Amino acid sequence: MKFRTPFSNPRSFLAILATVAVAAGSGTADAAPPFDEAPARVATQGLAAEEHLAQRAELARTLARELPAVARQQALRMELTAAEAAAIDGAPRGELPLKIGLVKPLAPALAIDGLDTGSSAGPRRAGVRGQATATADGGAVWAAVLETRGAGGVRIHLEGLSLPRNAELFFYSLDGQAHGPYRGAGSDGSGEQWTGTIFGPQAILQVRLAGSASPAALAAVSLRATEVGLVTERFVSGLRPPHREPAAPPAPGWPCGNESCLEDATCYGGIADTLSLAVAKIEWIQGAYIYTCTGGLVSDNNPTLGNFFLTANHCISKNNSAKNANFYWRFATSSCGASSCPTNAGWPYQTSGASVAKTNRKGDYSLLRLSSAPPAGSVFLGWTSAPVANTNGTDLFRVSNPNFGPQVYSQHDVDTSAPTCTSWPRGERIYSRDTLGAIDGGSSGSPVVNGAAQIVGQLSGSCGFNPSQVCSSGPGEDNATVDGAFAFYYPAVQPLLNP
Repeated sequence: MKFRTPFSNPRSFLAILATVAVAAGSGTADAAPPFDEAPARVATQGLAAEEHLAQRAELARTLARELPAVARQQALRMELTAAEAAAIDGAPRGELPLKIGLVKPLAPALAIDGLDTGSSAGPRRAGVRGQATATADGGAVWAAVLETRGAGGVRIHLEGLSLPRNAELFFYSLDGQAHGPYRGAGSDGSGEQWTGTIFGPQAILQVRLAGSASPAALAAVSLRATEVGLVTERFVSGLRPPHREPAAPPAPGWPCGNESCLEDATCYGGIADTLSLAVAKIEWIQGAYIYTCTGGLVSDNNPTLGNFFLTANHCISKNNSAKNANFYWRFATSSCGASSCPTNAGWPYQTSGASVAKTNRKGDYSLLRLSSAPPAGSVFLGWTSAPVANTNGTDLFRVSNPNFGPQVYSQHDVDTSAPTCTSWPRGERIYSRDTLGAIDGGSSGSPVVNGAAQIVGQLSGSCGFNPSQVCSSGPGEDNATVDGAFAFYYPAVQPLLNP
C-alpha cells in the first residue's frame, strides 16, 4: 500500500505509516473482542496544507486587485479597549471553556440594500444602496474595510444575507488571509452567517458579481453587518497572561505563552505524531464571547455519514455554536526547539462550520460533523469501547492546543484512587495523573488515547484542591486530570459511529 506525503514534513509521513500499522493490526485477532472498536484511517481526499495556503493567498491577491478605492476612504473602525482585553486575558483558569475574545455591536450597523455602479441612487427601504465599481468582465465589486484597534483578530456577524446567483462574498486581508466564498443566504440558507477570522488590524468584506451585473442582480444584493467578534492580542501573539508574567521577558520560542511544564508536541514522535494529524484547536462564538477548545477526528464504520469530530459538551453543545466554529489544523511549532512560535495569520489550514450529531453533559462529550473536510493526510483516530476508568495504571496519551496556541503533548496514568469531584463519578469519567507535560485552558475536549492510538475519552478538566495550578496534576499532587469516558457514552454514539 502506497501513500503520498500530505506535505513536506517527514514527521507526517511517519505518522501515517504508524497509523496504518495500528489499523492493520486491529483486525487480525482470531476471536472478536468483547467490545467494539474501529481502526484509524487516513484522509486521502482534499488539499494538502501548502496547497490550501497557496490557494487562499492567491484568492486574497485577486480580491485586492479589485478593491474599490472608495472602500479605503470610508473605512469602518472598531476598538477593543484595554479594560475589555484585560477582563478576557485575566480570567481565572477554572472558567471553562476558555474565553479568548468578545462580541461588540457594530454601531451603526452596516446595512446594504442593493448595489449601484452609478452615482444617482438614493436610500432604499431600511438600508442604503452600496456604491459598487464595475469590473473588466462586466461585473461589479463592492467592499467595506474594517479597521480594528486593540484586537488581534476579527470576524463579522452578517444578518439578512441574500445574494443573487452570480454574486459571492469574501472576508480577507491584504496580507494573504481569505475566507469564502459565501453564497446565497449563507451556509445554511438562513441569511445569518459569521465570517471566518482575520488576524491583524484590518479586514475587508467584499462582494463580487461575476459576468453581467444587471440592475436586477445589483438590486438583489442585501446584507447587514451587525456585530464583530474580537480576539485579544494576548491569544494571538502567544503572550503570557498578565497574572502569570515571568520576571524576565518571555522567550520568542517555546513555551509560546504556556506554563513551563507544558511540552512541545513537535519534540515527540510516535503516538504524538499520529495525534498531531488528528487534532485541531477550535474557536467559536457563543453569546457575548469567543471561546476556544480542542478536539479530534474520529473514525467510523458508517457508510452514509463521516467527518466526525469529538470534543467536550462543555465546549460546544448547540448547533448555533458549531455552525460558526473555526477549526485550525496542525497548529504546531515548525520543529522542536524552534526559535519562533506559529502565527494564526499565516496558518496553512483552517476550516469552518459543523453540526452537533450527539452530545450530553453526562460523559461531557459532543460528537460533531464537520461541514468541510480536514486537510489531506489527516488521521481519523480509532476508538474502543473497552473501559479504562477502573484499570489502574493504564497509560494514556494526548495532544491539545491550550491557550489558543500550538500543540502540546502529555502522558497520563489512570489513577483509581484519585478523589472524585461532585457530578463527575468514576466510570463516567476517567481520573488520571500527569506523568509527562500537562493540560491548560483550551485543552478541553482533546481526545485521550491508549497505547494503540484508540480514543478512550476526551478532556473535561482538572479535579482537586487547586485546579488553577496547571503544573500540579502529577502523582501525589493536588489535582487529577479528568476525561469523559468513551466506554460510558458509547451506546449513545454507536448508531452514528458503528451502525
